[in-house]
Amino acid sequence: MFGPNVFAIGDFIASILLFILPHRISERIRENTSPRNVYVLRESMKLKCDKPRMTLFEGVFATLLFDLALFGTANPIINGFIFLFTTIQNSWDKPFKSEADAERSISEFCNRLDIQQNPWIWDKLPTEYTSLNDFFSRTYLHFPRLGTGNVLSPACCTLQIYNNDAMMKSLLIKGCKYDIDRVGLPKEDITAFANHHIILGYLSPKDYHRIHSPISGKCIHCKMEGEASLSASVKFFGGKFNLLNENKRLVIVLETSEGLKIGLVIVGGVGVNTITYDRSMVGKVVQKGQELSAFRAGGSAFAMFSTQPLHMVKELTDVAERANGDHVEVQVGETLCRHL
Repeated sequence: MFGPNVFAIGDFIASILLFILPHRISERIRENTSPRNVYVLRESMKLKCDKPRMTLFEGVFATLLFDLALFGTANPIINGFIFLFTTIQNSWDKPFKSEADAERSISEFCNRLDIQQNPWIWDKLPTEYTSLNDFFSRTYLHFPRLGTGNVLSPACCTLQIYNNDAMMKSLLIKGCKYDIDRVGLPKEDITAFANHHIILGYLSPKDYHRIHSPISGKCIHCKMEGEASLSASVKFFGGKFNLLNENKRLVIVLETSEGLKIGLVIVGGVGVNTITYDRSMVGKVVQKGQELSAFRAGGSAFAMFSTQPLHMVKELTDVAERANGDHVEVQVGETLCRHL
């Protein structure tokens, strides 16, 4: 576990790089680390803009490697960087030496990432976690109450909403050769998935990192794609890395008794070495809010596709209609659609 002094050194080095880098790159880093307007669904779309998107050190690293892709997207240099970062993240599996070490390390981690500590809402006491990854994949002591709608948020995350695949490509995914045919969704439903709402969710390292079912229905497809991939950062869907086609990702399709199919593409980011899930879920009925998968180490994301129109709550419909890239913060289990 890296202590606060290491984080401080990283930010100091990043500030020096920011000073000596070309103006175009420095401005891009400042943009990526500046606060972003985020609407909070559970607080009647209250606007908050007080939290930086990432630390300065993260901003320099992520902007150079993944946003601007100055070292390319598929070569020994960038692969080496991703492998090194993944190796560092894997050190989170190192067992704590003692209960005191666990408490100190988890407190430092929570302080660094602004994870709630008071009141303590997680499933175990800090001294009961065995490693940093054990805490990273934590769950709630008391799971949040599920919304009453027909489609719920599968995760704690920030959302972006697009009316269809063409809009997502024109507004966001412009820097790479993304193709919905290569996501891993069933071929027979591609056209329907492409023509209806797509919801992108980003889970930051501070977030609860388990994915839950957004609907009640039968699992008709479950397959891991890109298993051998060295995943790029999921902070930049609009960059040159083809996240939905090339990152490690779990593709799950659920079907309701009314024939609605929801495709959930669960994307691992850089440093995510494990996406856990029940390989036997195909053919079984899952309930809204039931856990589907969990991540270990690093940031992650999901894309949710639908074969039919989603009648989202008005707040989200307004965001989709504005089509300006607004982000909405949601909690796992919050209502996204009141009816189908």
